[in-house]
Amino acid sequence: MPKKIDSLNKKLYGPITAMLTVTDVKSAAAFYQKAFGFTKRGIMNGPDGKAVHAELTLRGTTLMLGPEMPQMGSRSAKTVGASPTSLYLLTEDVDKVVAKAVKLGAAPKGPVMDMFWGDRCGTVADPEGYIWMIATHIAEPTPQEMQKRMKQQMASQTMTASSGS
Repeated sequence: MPKKIDSLNKKLYGPITAMLTVTDVKSAAAFYQKAFGFTKRGIMNGPDGKAVHAELTLRGTTLMLGPEMPQMGSRSAKTVGASPTSLYLLTEDVDKVVAKAVKLGAAPKGPVMDMFWGDRCGTVADPEGYIWMIATHIAEPTPQEMQKRMKQQMASQTMTASSGS
């Protein structure tokens, strides 16, 4: 009797898997492993020996990487000059992970700070140009507390922005 195939491949993937187009699959995979703690599931090379696909995992989530293919409309954030998306990464120690990512070549996009929704966050652009918002969950405010904190945080950011001009 033939083996039943799981059409959703639940053993390896969740319902949504991010796939990033990068300029260099091997170096991007190495950065994500060192900076963010991903584990390499595998890297597949094409006939020319260059990496054409990588799969990394972190706490049950898969991140796929693929090379640019302009003929298919697939370009990296680095080539486009902007990241059309942000990746939100929960970690045990946001300050440590952001500092490590910056040391390994990511560009900081502002200070690490406590946010009104209960996470401490820092944002970096990785060497491939993708935006990562790195966070540690530190509080569980009620919806009312969150509204109050949001107003306070936005007011302080507006005051900081206007005093800097």
